[in-house]
Amino acid sequence: MPQFDTSTFVSQIFWLVVTFAVVFVFISRVALPRISATLENRQRKIGDDLAKAGELADQTDEVMAAYEARLAEARANAHEELHAAATRAAAEADKQNAALAETLAANAAAARERIAAESAAAAGNVSEIAEDIARQAVERLIGSAPDSEAVKSAVAASVQDRSS
Repeated sequence: MPQFDTSTFVSQIFWLVVTFAVVFVFISRVALPRISATLENRQRKIGDDLAKAGELADQTDEVMAAYEARLAEARANAHEELHAAATRAAAEADKQNAALAETLAANAAAARERIAAESAAAAGNVSEIAEDIARQAVERLIGSAPDSEAVKSAVAASVQDRSS
């Protein structure tokens, strides 16, 4: 192998040093600045992205706070509307109940009047029927027709005794 020939060691070492120097200069002057610039750009971009993400997170927090405030306001408005609607419904129901109560009271009063009229008519009919029955009973018992005024007064006295 020619590399192990001792007569060429000096030239090999020389070219090794020259090549190393050229590569070192190339790397230090060309490649390392480019790599360093790329790393700095990356680091700056990452920092910018993190700053932008922080800003967006702050904006998101603000938007969420505004959303929550509007949602709370909407809920409060809905609660107020519901309360107002319930109050209006209760007032309307009270008004309808009052009107219904008045109607029912008027109907009950009219029914009482009709019942009283019918009771009076029935009492009049009962008195007439009682007078007729009493007259016929007395006539059968004594054989002659009694005085109609006497029968009426006797039936009226009997009805008054029963009602008191």
